[in-house]
Amino acid sequence: MRNSDKTREKLLSAATEVFWDQGYSNTSLRQIARMADVDVALISRYFGGKLKLFEAALTAGLYWPELIDPDNDPIKVAIAKYTASSSEDHKFSITRMIVMNASDPQVGDMVRQTLFDTLVAPLESRMDGEHGAAQLAMFFSVIIGASVARHSLLMPGMAEVDADTHARQLRYLIDAALQFEISEEPTVP
Repeated sequence: MRNSDKTREKLLSAATEVFWDQGYSNTSLRQIARMADVDVALISRYFGGKLKLFEAALTAGLYWPELIDPDNDPIKVAIAKYTASSSEDHKFSITRMIVMNASDPQVGDMVRQTLFDTLVAPLESRMDGEHGAAQLAMFFSVIIGASVARHSLLMPGMAEVDADTHARQLRYLIDAALQFEISEEPTVP
C-alpha cells in the first residue's frame, strides 16, 4: 500500500471513530488529524474538507452488500452482524452512527438519505405485499432499538446475554414486528 493510501485510510479510520463517538458537529478536524497522526491540511488534500470526510466515512459505514444481496436472507444477515460484534465494536456500529448523526442539523439529511439509498430502498423492493415499507420500518426499528438497549442503555436481560441468546431475542423481536398488520382501526388491549 502506498503512503498516500495509508494516510487516507488512517484519516478515514480516525474520522469514523470520532464522528461515530461524538457526532459530526462535535468533532474538529484537528481531533481527527491528531488521532490519525497526520497534518490537518491532509484532510483537505485527500477529502476536500470535513463534510466530504464525513460523507466518505458514512458511505463506508453503510456499505453492507451482504444485507442487500438477493441471495441472502436480510434477517439472518442482520442478526449475524449484530450478534457477532463484540462489546467494543458497538461504539463504531451503524446504529451508533445513526444515533449520533441522524438528527445533526448539518448532516442529518445526508445520513437519512444515504441510509435510504444504500439499505432501505434495496431492501424495500424485496419486501412482500403492499405493506413492504411498513415492514421494513419495523425491521430497522427492532435492529436499532435492540442495539441501543444492549450497547448504550445496557438493559438487563439484553446487555449481559451471550451472542446465541441475543440472536434468539433479535429473531423473536423481528418476527413479531414483521407480523404486525396495518389496519384502519387502532386496537387497544
